[in-house]
Amino acid sequence: MPRIYTLNDVENESIQNNLDHSYEENKRMQKSINQMIPLVNHLNGLNNKLVSQITCEQKSHADLNTKQLKKIESLKSTVKSLESIISLMQKASSLKNSDIISLGTKINELEAELEQATQKVLLKDSNTNQLCSNPSLEIKAKELENELEKVTQNSSFKDGLIFCLRSRVSNLKNELDQIVSQLHQIIHDSKIGSAEADPASSSNDYKHDEVVEEIPIFLHTTQSVNLMKKEIMVVFQPYLLLR
Repeated sequence: MPRIYTLNDVENESIQNNLDHSYEENKRMQKSINQMIPLVNHLNGLNNKLVSQITCEQKSHADLNTKQLKKIESLKSTVKSLESIISLMQKASSLKNSDIISLGTKINELEAELEQATQKVLLKDSNTNQLCSNPSLEIKAKELENELEKVTQNSSFKDGLIFCLRSRVSNLKNELDQIVSQLHQIIHDSKIGSAEADPASSSNDYKHDEVVEEIPIFLHTTQSVNLMKKEIMVVFQPYLLLR
C-alpha cells in the first residue's frame, strides 16, 4: 500500500532539507574561517612590525632633527666668531699699514742722519770723534727693530714685508757698526801718527788722508740707504693702495 504523505510530512521534509543545507553551508563557512585565521594572524604580525618600524623612524627623525638644530646653532656661533675674527684681522691690517708708514718715516730720518754725518766728515775732520761718540744712529736702528717687532706681534699678515724690513735694518745696522769701527780706527791711527811724525803738519796730513779714504765709505752707505728706500717703497705700494 503506497505511503500517503500528509501536509505535516511535507513540511517536515522541507525543514529537514533546509537543515541539511544549512549544515553544509555552516561547514563550508567554518572551513573558510579556519583557512583565514592564519592569514589574519600573519596580517596582525605585519601590522605590529609596521607600527614598531614607524615608531622607531619617528624617534630617529626626532633625534636627527635635534642634532641638526644643534649643528645649525653651532654653525651660527662659528660664523659669528669668524666674523669677529675677520673684523679684528681687518683692524690689525689697518694698524699694520700705519706702522709700515711710520717705519718708512723712521728710515727717512735715519737716511737724513747719515747724510748729516757724511757732510760733517767732508766739512770738518774734528767731527769724526763726535760722530763716534754719538750713538744716535744705533739708537735709531734699535728703535726701528723694536717697531718691527711690534708689527710682527700684531698679526701674521705681510710676513714677507716684515722679513724684508728686518733684513734691510740688519744690513743698515751692520754698515753703521762698520763705519763706527773704522772711524775709531782712524782716530787711533791718527793719534799714533801724531806721536811718531813731525809736529802739526805731518799729523794733519795723515789724518786728512785717512778721512778722505773714508769718504767713499759714507757715500756708499748713503747710496745703500737710498736704494733700500726705493726697494721698500716698492714693497709698500700694494699695501698703501689697500688703505
